[in-house]
Amino acid sequence: MSLRSRLTTAFLVVVLGPVLVGAVFVAAVMSHLADSRGEALANSAVTMVDSTLGTICERIQASAAAVALNYRNGDQENAVEMAQLLVDRAVVDGVVFSSLASVSTSPGTDIGAEAPDGSWVDCGETAVYAGAGPIVALGAQAEVQNADGSTSVFTAFREVDQTFLARLARVADADLILQDSRAVPLQVGSADAGRWDFTDSFLPLSIGTVATDVTPMYWTLAAMVTASAFCAVGLAAWLARSTTRPLAELSAAAERVAQGDLNVRVPVHGRDEVAQLAFAFNRMTAQTQSYVNALTASRDQMRGQLGRLGQTLTATLDLDRILEVILDTAMVTAGAEAGVIMLVDVDDADQLRERAGEGDLGITEPASIRIGEGIIGAIAAGGVPAHGRIVDGRFEGHARADTEPDAHTIVAVPFSGRQPVDHEWSSGRQPVDHDSGRLPPEQERGRGVQPSDQSRSVRRAEYDRSRAGEGEYGGAPRTDAGVLGVLVLYNRIGGDEFESGDVDTLRTFAGQASVAVENVLLHRHAERLSLTDPLTGLWNYRFMQTSLRREAERSRRYQRPSALLAIDLDRFKDVNDTYGHPVGDQVLIELARRITGQIREVDLAFRHGGEEFMVLLPETDAVGASAVAERLGKAVNARKFKVNDASGGRELGITVSIGIAVLGEHADTATGVLAAADEALYAAKAGGRDTWRVAAA
Repeated sequence: MSLRSRLTTAFLVVVLGPVLVGAVFVAAVMSHLADSRGEALANSAVTMVDSTLGTICERIQASAAAVALNYRNGDQENAVEMAQLLVDRAVVDGVVFSSLASVSTSPGTDIGAEAPDGSWVDCGETAVYAGAGPIVALGAQAEVQNADGSTSVFTAFREVDQTFLARLARVADADLILQDSRAVPLQVGSADAGRWDFTDSFLPLSIGTVATDVTPMYWTLAAMVTASAFCAVGLAAWLARSTTRPLAELSAAAERVAQGDLNVRVPVHGRDEVAQLAFAFNRMTAQTQSYVNALTASRDQMRGQLGRLGQTLTATLDLDRILEVILDTAMVTAGAEAGVIMLVDVDDADQLRERAGEGDLGITEPASIRIGEGIIGAIAAGGVPAHGRIVDGRFEGHARADTEPDAHTIVAVPFSGRQPVDHEWSSGRQPVDHDSGRLPPEQERGRGVQPSDQSRSVRRAEYDRSRAGEGEYGGAPRTDAGVLGVLVLYNRIGGDEFESGDVDTLRTFAGQASVAVENVLLHRHAERLSLTDPLTGLWNYRFMQTSLRREAERSRRYQRPSALLAIDLDRFKDVNDTYGHPVGDQVLIELARRITGQIREVDLAFRHGGEEFMVLLPETDAVGASAVAERLGKAVNARKFKVNDASGGRELGITVSIGIAVLGEHADTATGVLAAADEALYAAKAGGRDTWRVAAA
């Protein structure tokens, strides 16, 4: 096919394609609007009919109930007066003093219109019309138990006739046909409405509404499309003839530029728009050539500035923000479409998890991969950078895992750092079984509040995040190869593979990521030291005040109880006076160990000062706290404390007194619950020690 033919065809496709699509779209919109309008009218009519019939039935039921109430409160004369009033005010057509099953007036009394013979629809029933006979009325009945054991029945009704149906049709602005067993259906309006719907909520009614005819608009639209087609064909032929040669030259020049020759120029013929295009093409290639030269020079300069950029980034302690800036800069520098920074999971050193991600990664959840599995896992396990092309989901013999990004080209640089900061905290918590997320069975029993596993895990994560010094990345585990994480870039812009120079660039970024992670860990480690007691390793008084205020606010917000235990060593002064303060310190350390061995992971243990300790039990009421206090007392005096003094080894019998107070029950503030727990502790001391007491309500 010649260039002229191709240009003509292309022009027709470009011009006529949108015209045809637009015509189809307009036709579809017109049809849809017509259907939508018809459907809206029909729905409105059905709703109006159902609503009106519902209102009529409610009034009929209320009328029957009113007559029955007057009869029960007075006598038949009052009931007759009420029935007459309802008929006079056109609330109902009539009231029958009999059962609904038999509408005969004897021996009862009729008020208003005579009860018609035929099928009645009971407004008090939910069943629809069963087709037993022509529907003549809507009715409802009310019963009154007489003193002699007999039952008086009062039935109110509205006749279903042509007048009733006409009023209903006016309200709904629609044609109505009553679909009962009449030989000639009762109807209002024309039987050839544009759209028919059906409702049987109270009466079996066919509801007709107007339909919109859009056929003339279709013919007008078709004429406009035909005229546009003739104009487009003529214009395409003229355009093809006048631009064949310049476009051929432009095509050849563009092909050479695509092959990398930026020195090509196109001859300029005349001064028309095609000539201006040729001139613009020549200027574009010249500017592109200068841009490429400038970019080549600035790329080397940018690599030299990456070290300074990394030093600036490490000045902040927002780890996620640091990693995002590092990843963004690395992607721009290497010309990548997407990328991730993955760190070793603190809870599972064999798992890599995404901490920063940019671009289209082809996955719905944050990337994660086991060490040694997939492409990223294999690179992390080897600890050696890699780059190249991913073919059919495989890279260097490793298949891509479903949980890692999908791409065509990749460059990855594992990174490590200094030795990890010690992140094993003595935080006054009992370790949990990480496989199940639950405490040992003996520690789950005895709590007054027993939340579900799911709510427990949510609260545990919430408490972990709220504790000072703990972040989402609370430690610095390494793989067997010493890798802390991996910086990965995907899909270089332009489809080319990443180069060895990109690996060198990423090494700088990866090194800065490693330093940033460890700087954050060092800061959190220092912050933790300021919040713990140096002797026992429990949380100190400062952190207790913060935790109590936070828990008091949480308790008020969610209306959930939280208990506080005040624990004091009995006669501890005698221990210090008799054996010395070093022995007393040993007793305090052992007591802290036994306390933390009896509480849950979400519970917090504090050293209040001297020989007094505090335990905060979230989501625990007085009953649950009493069970914990009982268990703590038994754990303390179950076996003697082994200590070393100047005369050698010794075993001491130690007991504790415990006071219990509950947020939301004994106090609503941190200060109040602390005072209540102390008062309960004094009561336990006064009660003979080695026991526990709950604060007075």
